[in-house]
Amino acid sequence: MSTVQDAVRAVIAETFGVPPERLSDDTVADDVDGWDSLSHTVLMIRLQNAFGIRIPESVAAEVATVGELVAAVADIAGMKR
Repeated sequence: MSTVQDAVRAVIAETFGVPPERLSDDTVADDVDGWDSLSHTVLMIRLQNAFGIRIPESVAAEVATVGELVAAVADIAGMKR
């Protein structure tokens, strides 16, 4: 079974065409080519679809690292990281 962390990283990797192992908890948008405000919105939609959740705009705007995004998705989905 995949962890939330693995699943979130997989969605990010697919969205931006990077290997998931290149993503760490400390990775920020500036570390990933093409991760801008528009693609961040696309990523949020993909994560919502993958987890069957709704990520509030305030949360989407606040997450700064992959680790924070994993934590937010896990909290919203009520899952363990």
